[in-house]
Amino acid sequence: MRYELLGPLRIVGEQTLIVTAPKVENLLAGLVIRANQPISTEELIDELWGNEPPRRARAALHVYISHLRKNYVQPAVDGAVIRTHVQGYLLEVDKTAVDVHHLQTLHAEGRRFLDTEPERALRAFTGAAALFRGPVLAGINNGLIVSTFARWAEEFRLECLEAIAHCSLRVGRHRELIGDLSGWVDEYPLNESLREQLMLALYRAGRRAEALEVFQSGRQVLREELGLDPRVTMRRLQFAILESNADLAIAG
Repeated sequence: MRYELLGPLRIVGEQTLIVTAPKVENLLAGLVIRANQPISTEELIDELWGNEPPRRARAALHVYISHLRKNYVQPAVDGAVIRTHVQGYLLEVDKTAVDVHHLQTLHAEGRRFLDTEPERALRAFTGAAALFRGPVLAGINNGLIVSTFARWAEEFRLECLEAIAHCSLRVGRHRELIGDLSGWVDEYPLNESLREQLMLALYRAGRRAEALEVFQSGRQVLREELGLDPRVTMRRLQFAILESNADLAIAG
């Protein structure tokens, strides 16, 4: 079995299992996020109900744990087990059965080869980004555990996208990159790194006017949303494009 957090929560094995009960889904998400670490009963209650727990919250939590044990976390199937701990509960599972482990492994490989082997780094970062299936834990009412994880995962994905663009530009794949980068800029309109990378990819592909338009649209959205002008590096890149600076054609 494989527990997947990088999108809607699901359990993948011979069949793909979706948890349909909201509280049970939220509980399983929290346990998988903190896999192999104990979570106190109080923290789990806060995760499920926030500041308004029911009178019998502990009893309800016990019922949800029993439901998970019976229907979704079965030692005989994949070795995973929910253990009762002195502090609360703990999901014991092989770390390789959680998609986040693969994300971190691929990201670490990409970082290791970023400066020396950009093609290898590109493959690693592309594999990492491909693990995301949509909004992280979409549809789950965010308690602190889930919301903190979702923010971390989103930042991790963004770092992978920036690294994919960086490596692609280094190895001369600017033309193939333009479509993806355009989509990423639409998704993260305030991200100046992605916008700079799109400007450079367009310029290297002989699309100078479009590269300058990316700058102008970026300046407009930054002023409207943040009341700021583009950062220095973006302004310098705009000037270099206007001057047709020969250095821009050199990958690396």
